[in-house]
Amino acid sequence: MENPQNIVKHAFNEAIKNLFPEFDKEAIIAISNPNFGDYQCNSCMTIFSQFKGKLEGIKSPRDIGMKIKDYIEKNGDLSINFKSIEVAPQGFITIKLSDEFIQNNLSKLQEMDEVKVTPTMKFHCKSGRKTPKVIVDFSSPNIAKEMHVGHLRSTIIGDTTCRILEYLGFEVLRVNHVGDWGTQFGMLIEYLKEEYPTFVENLPEISDLQEFYKNSKKRFDTDPQFKLRSQQNVVMLQGGDQDALTAWKKICEVSRVEFQKIYDRLGIRLEEFGESYYNDMIPGVVKMLDEKGILKLDNGAQCVYTKINEIPLMAVKSDGGYGYDSTDLAAIHHRLITLDADWVIYTTDMGQEEHFMKLFDVAETMGWHDPSNTRLFFIGFGVIQGEDGKKFKTRSGDVVKLTELIDEGVARAKKELVDRRNQRRSDQTNKSNTDVEVDHPNIDDSDLDLMANTIGHAAIKYFDLKQNRLTNYRFSFDRMLDPKGNTAVYLLYAYARICAIFRKVEFIQSDNSMVIKQKVSNFKLKISNNVERKLSIQLLRFPEVFDGILNDFFPNRLADYCYELSECFAQFYTECRIIGLEEQQLEQSRLLLCFLTKQILLKGLDLLGVETLEKI
Repeated sequence: MENPQNIVKHAFNEAIKNLFPEFDKEAIIAISNPNFGDYQCNSCMTIFSQFKGKLEGIKSPRDIGMKIKDYIEKNGDLSINFKSIEVAPQGFITIKLSDEFIQNNLSKLQEMDEVKVTPTMKFHCKSGRKTPKVIVDFSSPNIAKEMHVGHLRSTIIGDTTCRILEYLGFEVLRVNHVGDWGTQFGMLIEYLKEEYPTFVENLPEISDLQEFYKNSKKRFDTDPQFKLRSQQNVVMLQGGDQDALTAWKKICEVSRVEFQKIYDRLGIRLEEFGESYYNDMIPGVVKMLDEKGILKLDNGAQCVYTKINEIPLMAVKSDGGYGYDSTDLAAIHHRLITLDADWVIYTTDMGQEEHFMKLFDVAETMGWHDPSNTRLFFIGFGVIQGEDGKKFKTRSGDVVKLTELIDEGVARAKKELVDRRNQRRSDQTNKSNTDVEVDHPNIDDSDLDLMANTIGHAAIKYFDLKQNRLTNYRFSFDRMLDPKGNTAVYLLYAYARICAIFRKVEFIQSDNSMVIKQKVSNFKLKISNNVERKLSIQLLRFPEVFDGILNDFFPNRLADYCYELSECFAQFYTECRIIGLEEQQLEQSRLLLCFLTKQILLKGLDLLGVETLEKI
């Protein structure tokens, strides 16, 4: 799909370059108020300010706008895609795309086997690659601790980031930097030995990892002998003792099983590169830092100071051991140099931003990172709060387990579905006056369970992804399961409604995309009113989302687009009869709009990690 905003921008860039050659900035193009046009150029004020009093006959930004308008209109190659160009008194230039341009570009989408987008952003890559090799670090829970609500944002935002990059043709490595190393493993190993003496032969089923961790910590804090044995375990583990390593591996194995249950439920794919993976690399990286002359001794510790602030990264602790900073330094070197990544993206909470800025600064100082051909990016996010605006906790004050959060979302979704089904069954005469029904009264319990899982998972994911990632947000099942407004439920109903339309069409009677595509392959789009035009423009804007996301990695750009598309379709569905029209060409055109909306909404939701339902 072509990006219409770029086509508009090209026309204005050409005009400005030829009319004002000393103006070296690109045209500022924005989506216009639909009452005035499709796009708007906001460059006239800037141009006027730069050349004020220097251009003959130019007395206001509007005069600049009129010159640009005249230039484009006199150059057919630039104006061919535009229906009209208007200049406001303030100098804003609004344009409307021609119906021919809209119809021709949607016809190209119609011909595609699947919706494809080519990003227009220029990439700097190593080794002459056309698209970057990207490593995305996300989720990253700690071994022997259950995943909780604090892991939700990193897991979901990171997954959507990967889905989008993969869709755009990037080579992506999804990295799970699990916390699988550290002094806490001494007490965990000792507790495992005590509670499960046959753990080597029989892997224990530790259903409550949080309780396992809390119990071992309690023993560590209250039993001096247990604490001593735990400290000895740390020495043995770091020294490569076989028994200690076996116990450590068992603890990691139990944790992975529990993590994977959540990843499977949420449809998350990851490759584990835990902290322990970098242990053998740390001494070599410390040596590089020393040879570069940036290691400084501070109270016995070997530190690296950066230009971010006065607090250094600690490459080697005062006791000669290694910590999180050491591991992260080894990891970023491994990713940029050994794995030869062009981009490395870290997805974690905003509280860690300073740490990663220091890490990026060291990588650049060491020459591992060159901003001209590599990219380091921190995708930070705010915290999830309770509905009271405070830290999200259970009534007892404990952290909310992620698995319990998902369970409750599914349970609430099922209750909503059961209530809707029962209402439909009790009032069969309450027929919709629209073309199709979406709520089905005869759905059986097994289908209901499948729907509840899909809706529950989608509601939790989408509610997070629609937020500005930099801000905190208040978690609310009531709001996320609301069938009205910007929610996954609303979008899923929109998709199901489109599927229901095609099941009702006599010559299609299917919601399968391949079947529908074949049936509508010869249909021609003909825009007959402003509602159809509004939906068509929104469909064309799908590629615009991705240039923005590649710049700032805000997934709510895509969520907002899907919601706006669903709203446009809802208006189209309400105001334009689709099935049973006397004019066959008009019916075919509207069915084609339904199909294109179905395809783009399906792709958008898939990139957000949201599964769809053909029936609800």
